[in-house]
Amino acid sequence: MSNIYEDFFQKVGKNKSETVKILTKPYNAMDVANFLVDFFNRKKTPITNIMLLKILYYLQAFYLTHNDKLFVENIEKWGYGPVVPVVYSYFKDNGAAPITKTVSYVVENNNILTLLDPSRRIIQENDKKEIGEIATKLFNLYSNNPFDLVKITHKEPMWKESKDNILNGEHHIKYSEDEIISYFNEGTNWPW
Repeated sequence: MSNIYEDFFQKVGKNKSETVKILTKPYNAMDVANFLVDFFNRKKTPITNIMLLKILYYLQAFYLTHNDKLFVENIEKWGYGPVVPVVYSYFKDNGAAPITKTVSYVVENNNILTLLDPSRRIIQENDKKEIGEIATKLFNLYSNNPFDLVKITHKEPMWKESKDNILNGEHHIKYSEDEIISYFNEGTNWPW
């Protein structure tokens, strides 16, 4: 292993004494993703990456339509619908298998990399409750076939407008907050 990696992991080891941090919105998408992974594992119903990504999308839409933003990262339009790229990258090794554990993740701040321990990052209690309720509703409806959620997102005008670009391999096509709010503000377009 090179010196850069050794230095990084030595510094990361010092972060083990990191204190528990109660977070505030907007959260890091990985904090919400790790909360969901833990939430469903505690219920003994682990979720897959595709289900996790669609739940994150609908959670962000719900919060945006209620004058709030759940997490800071952008959602992109991919072949299988909405994706938060950083979340996908951390959980992609699971493939289609259930995600059985949370993951530590790296953030960069002022050119300093820090490894964050999900067990030390706590979402607000009122958000846990609301996130849990919405996620459970989606899970109960679509866990037997999460690709039904993919089909639903493909029918939404935001994805359909970019379909040709997506299928032609264009990357980093972002959902705008305005288009999400406009579509879901009507109140009739939710998948539940």
